[in-house]
Formats: sequence, C-alpha cells, structure tokens
Amino acid sequence: MGYQQTSEEVTRNFIDRLEWQTGERDDASAARAIHEGQEVDAVYGLDEAGLLDEFYHFLQVIGALSLIEGMQLVGVQRVLIPVVQFVLLYMLKALFGIDSMNALPQLLFSNVALMSLIGFNAYQVANGFTRRGDDRRRNKSKQGPLTPQCLAQNICKLTVEQMEGFFNGVVRLIVAMGFLRGNLTVALDGSRLPTTKKYEGRGCLKVEKEVKEKGTGNMVKVVKYIFGWKVLVLIEVRTRLPLAAKVVKIEEYEGRWLVPLLKQAQANLGEKARIVKVVVDRGYLDGEDLWQVDQMGIIFVIVAKSGMAIREDAKALARDGQVVERVQVVRHGHGRKATTEELKTRVVGIEGLTTYDDYGSEEHARQKNRKDFDGNAINAVAVLTWQNREQGSKGPVYLTNGPVKDPFVVFDDYDWRSVIENGIFKEGKHPWHLGHSPQKNEAGVTVHCFFTLAVMALCTAFRLWKAQGAPESRVEGKGRSKAENEAESVRRTPDSFGEPAGIDVLGGEGTERWRRRLKKENRDKVIVFVGETYGIFHVAEFSILGGLRIKDIPQQLGSRQAILARYGLSP
Repeated sequence: MGYQQTSEEVTRNFIDRLEWQTGERDDASAARAIHEGQEVDAVYGLDEAGLLDEFYHFLQVIGALSLIEGMQLVGVQRVLIPVVQFVLLYMLKALFGIDSMNALPQLLFSNVALMSLIGFNAYQVANGFTRRGDDRRRNKSKQGPLTPQCLAQNICKLTVEQMEGFFNGVVRLIVAMGFLRGNLTVALDGSRLPTTKKYEGRGCLKVEKEVKEKGTGNMVKVVKYIFGWKVLVLIEVRTRLPLAAKVVKIEEYEGRWLVPLLKQAQANLGEKARIVKVVVDRGYLDGEDLWQVDQMGIIFVIVAKSGMAIREDAKALARDGQVVERVQVVRHGHGRKATTEELKTRVVGIEGLTTYDDYGSEEHARQKNRKDFDGNAINAVAVLTWQNREQGSKGPVYLTNGPVKDPFVVFDDYDWRSVIENGIFKEGKHPWHLGHSPQKNEAGVTVHCFFTLAVMALCTAFRLWKAQGAPESRVEGKGRSKAENEAESVRRTPDSFGEPAGIDVLGGEGTERWRRRLKKENRDKVIVFVGETYGIFHVAEFSILGGLRIKDIPQQLGSRQAILARYGLSP
C-alpha cells in the first residue's frame, strides 16, 4: 500500500497552491501606494466589510483564528478549499444575519470586498474554484467561488464533538478577556427548534391541549405532534454571554442536562470566575438534580409546580408568616396629564420545609415511603400580591437552597430568567436565524446551532470590547510577557474581581440596530487592496490621496494637509 497523505498535509498543499491568505490591514502602506500612483489591485465600497474588518481583527487578538484554523473535516482526504474558509464563510453567514443558504451567492459570495478579506481573490469570486457545471450554464453567471450546496455539505461534516469543542474553546477565549469574573449568576433554559417530519434524525414530541370545539363550545383534547430539536443554553445573566450549550431531540427531558451543563460552564470559566447561583424554570424541577447542585455549593432558584406538597405547605404557612412589602412608583403619561401609580408586591420567606421528598440523593429518595423518613430542608418564597394583583392559591412559590431572610432577593433572582428568553432565544431566532439550518438533518441543525451561538458570543464580547476602548492588553497572553501574565494571575484571584461587565454598557442597542448603525457609518468608505494588504479610507480621503483637489472636505477629516500627515505623507 502506497503512502497516504494526512489531512493536514493535504490542507497545507492546497493552501500553498491557492496562495490562501487573509488580508492584513495597513492603512499607511495602502495610502502611500495610492499617493505615489502605484497600481492597486482593487477598490470596493465598504458596506458590510467595515464590520468584518474590526471583527476579524478582534478574532486575531483573542486567538479565535487559531482555534478556527485547527478545525479539520474528519475522514475527508481531499480538500479543494481549506476548512478554515468554510468555517469563516459560515460564521459570516451568521454574523450578517443571512437566513437562507440560497441567498448566499447574492448577499455574500459575490461581495468581493468581504470575500477578499477572508482569503478569496477577485478571480475566484468571479469564476469559482472549478469549471464544474460551466457547460450547462446558460444565462446565469457564477456568483462566488463556491455554491451554497458545497458550503452546506462540507460544513455539516464537522462532528458534534468538534462543534462542542469549538464552542467551548470560544467561551474560554472570551473568559480570558476578563469580562467574566468573580461570583456569577447564571440562567439555564431550552428552546424548541421545530422542523418538518422529513428532517433526518429529528425528534418527535406529543403535545395534548384543550381547545373549544366549534359549534358546541365544549372543551376537547387535541393531540399534536411537534418534530425537531431543542437547544439548551446556559448564560451569565449580566453579560448574556453563553457559557455552555447542548442540542438534543425535542422530546428529551431538559433536567438531565442541568448538572452536566453547570460543570461544563465552570470548566470553561476555570479559575477566572465561579458559578454561585443558577436560575431555572420548572422544567428542571428534579429533586436529585437540585440536590447535586446544592452539593456543588451552588444556590438554585426554581418555581414549584402546582400540586406539589411543598408548594401547598408554603402557601399555607405564608398566611401567618412575616410579610415583606415593596412599593414601586410608576409614572404614566407625560406633562401635565402625567399620573403616578403605586404598585405593591408582598412576599413571604419560609425556611426549613421538609415536604419535598425527592430532594436528596437517589438512596434518600428511595426511602421516602418509610415511617421514619425525614426530608431534607429547603426554603421557599411565596408571592401573596404581585403589583397590586392578589395571587391567592395560584400565586408562584419559589424553591431555593439559599437564604430567604430577604425574600425579595429570591424573587428578583428568578426574574433573570427573562434575560435568557429575550436575550438569547428571541434574538437568536431573529435576527440570528437560529432555526435555519444548512441541511435538513441532525448534523445540519447541530452545526448551525453551535456556530450561531459561538458567533453570538463573539459578537457580544466584541461589542463589550469596543465599548471599553478595544484594549488589546485586556486579553490574557496578548501584549504582555509570560512573567507579567503570571503576576497578573496571582494578583487577580476570583475574589478580587468585581462584578461582570453588564450588557447595559451597550446602551440597550440590539443586534439589528447595531448592524444598521455600522452600515450607516461605513457607507462613505472604500476598501483598497494593494498586494497582501488593504486599507480603509473615507471616499474623500481616497480621492485626496489619489491627487484630486476637493473643495468641500468633510469636517471630521480635517484639511488636505491633515489627511496626508495622518498617513505620514508630505504634500
């Protein structure tokens, strides 16, 4: 048997033959070439490339590009396009919010500026990598170096283990930036990703609900089957950064992943931070799992289900318990017609309830029917009035292993659940299109979910990084010596860190508004490619560097002399 090349050798050979490389920004060098009248390779409008330029630099700074370059297609011996470019292309699809694979040729593959930034040249964008199918092409010209089907088929060859490893690697790189530190509160929840029954490997969930029958008005039970998967995400609530994730079939019980995801999240955090509190909904209500969380030294907050003995006991004891009241003043209307309203909320904390029989180890739960059985103590917070609305017997009861001396702490903690619903799943499905997989199978859904969540995390970290002035020295291992890094790690123990940087530093600007703002900021700029480098200039700067005389120069650019001096050039 002859010598068989390794996948690394095949990839390296093709990289060398195609002269694959990503662009490197050097404004001064590009400005000098323009000013001296040298021939430039290409000039394009900036549009989305303005976002990619800074984001791509951010990936380099934190080491994410090295993580991407290490990915390989397992079992694939021949690689025409390097895997790193498949990965970057799919990440761009997520970054720019492109929902359909069929829209890629028009919205991404034909954008020469974008494609050039990640290593494709203009000839490849115009003519593709191969001439396959050219003899059958009549009216429609090529749009990009590859087809959407080629990207989908290859990206879906990445395994679940590779995608989980990639996602966890991204989280660890973000953690190294210092945004997550000290004691953290996390939230865990799942969201359905419904599909049609034709998806290969899909799950099936049977749902029964009561509906009013037409004509008679009687309530009847209707059975509905939902096909697809479910994505589980554990996030840090202040930054909304995902720390761990899992993709499972739609019918799978979420609770079994509570402890594994907490352990994975803590492993990703390392010594930089520690999880001290987790907030989950009643779908994770399992006594053995919650006991394990308690044994890990983590406080949990969860809402009790109706019919549970501990819930009924808590409601009964709350009637005679110590009520804690909070009044919020809310303003309605504007000007002279404005009115104010007082919203009153009343809660009661109850300590040491022992009627949650399943709360304990597996051996403990097996003994719950014995006469001498003693349950493990757990605390509760019962809500009597919620913003002037009396709750009665239907009011929520929160269970926790934490203190309830101030029951509003538990009450407010549970409210963090809304962050994961609005900040991850609502945004994830639009504008991130979390439910649009590249192929109709399990591999497509899994790859898409992990890539989308990873890009969402990187995007949030990038925006936080920009909001703090893009300090490259903040990234561990970047811009500091080994001795300085070691000294920093000794000096900054988890207890010495402050609170995580909250998402409020972004001013409440969502992803869609952020994309529109960046597009507006870059609409008057051009990107100029010169050899292996590129520069980005305002169109007026580009014109002045090229020798044109402009009467009305935008005020923010300064004079002609100031523009030339900015790039080290003389008039």
